[in-house]
Amino acid sequence: MFNYLLLAGIVIGLGFLIGKGTHFLKITSIVGYIFAGILLGPDFLGVVKDLPPMEAEVLTSFALGFVAFIIGGELTFSLLRRMGRGIIAIILGESLGAFVLVFVGIYLLTGRLPEALIFAAMAPASAPTGTVAVLHEYRARGRLTNALLAVVGFDDGFAILIYAFSIAVVGLLLGSSGMSSLSALVVNPIVEIGGAVFIGSIIGILFAVVLKNLVEREEIIAVALVAILLTAGISLFLGFSLILSCMVMGMIVINIFPQANRPVFEHIRSISLPIYILFFVVAGLNLHIKLLAAIGLLGVVYIVCRSVGLIGGSYFAALMSKADPVIRNNLGLGILSQAGVAIGLALLASHKLSSWGMPEMGSMVITTIAATTIVFEIIGPLAARFAIIRAGEAKRI
Repeated sequence: MFNYLLLAGIVIGLGFLIGKGTHFLKITSIVGYIFAGILLGPDFLGVVKDLPPMEAEVLTSFALGFVAFIIGGELTFSLLRRMGRGIIAIILGESLGAFVLVFVGIYLLTGRLPEALIFAAMAPASAPTGTVAVLHEYRARGRLTNALLAVVGFDDGFAILIYAFSIAVVGLLLGSSGMSSLSALVVNPIVEIGGAVFIGSIIGILFAVVLKNLVEREEIIAVALVAILLTAGISLFLGFSLILSCMVMGMIVINIFPQANRPVFEHIRSISLPIYILFFVVAGLNLHIKLLAAIGLLGVVYIVCRSVGLIGGSYFAALMSKADPVIRNNLGLGILSQAGVAIGLALLASHKLSSWGMPEMGSMVITTIAATTIVFEIIGPLAARFAIIRAGEAKRI
């Protein structure tokens, strides 16, 4: 039996030490945590040769739910009203910008429409954990920080919708999907997102009342973790968006009793560091450096087009909606991270392509997205750090 207790101690300890080192070098600690995972993984020291998928999924799901709850706690109705329609325009702009540029880039490279659509569908998905961890590390506060939290919280829901429509069109292009299948592919993500909102709202209302009446820090943390685990677990069981459900739950908790429940999120943030370390070290364990050799020109085009699409799309949407210049000039840099959601969508696409008799294309999608994830998981936190420092919102450098 593998000694997971010993591994957890090594992971958190080594991740913390390397993270402190990278922070000292003016590089965000998140890069240090990822490097610690790569160091412990099979490509270097081999301390962990093959982390079982079930254990990795449990930890990843909990961390995503934890981060989504924190994001929800920042999204008060008063803040969203102040942001107005501009934040919706930015979410649409960055998501569609990444989709369109990746579609055009991949199509010009390969000349294959289905392939271009599938990679374009992967592009809008972001990784909220990387952005939120950087904001926490540098104690960022301000207009850009608020906008980043809103964007990384909501854009995954929109990314799921984009993927659903895209994969449906791919099925039609390949002659492997009838209108009934098209209808199912459109309806399913709407049900997934609607179900996530419903679950998050119901559990949020219940626990908002419970948390309001607690005073002791330890009790608040314990009950908040129960709420996160229940919401994440039910969402996974029913096939709903875990990130969206936990974010909605956090929004309900803070907005029903804003003053009484604000300490809930302060206490939860106080225990976030070891969770962030575990999450990113495990991410590093799964980032096999040998995949970088498999990126090729296809991966390079995907990386460049996605980055330009996110940055350019958010910039022009912010410009058109007359958003604050601080948001307009920096937000795109803060949303480059990509990990779990994109890989999950790539797996779904691969299974679908295999069922349509295109296993080679499915393998190519998974390999390319897994390889480019390594790049985005490193440059994403660095770009987010640069953005909040340039915006003057980093309280600790």
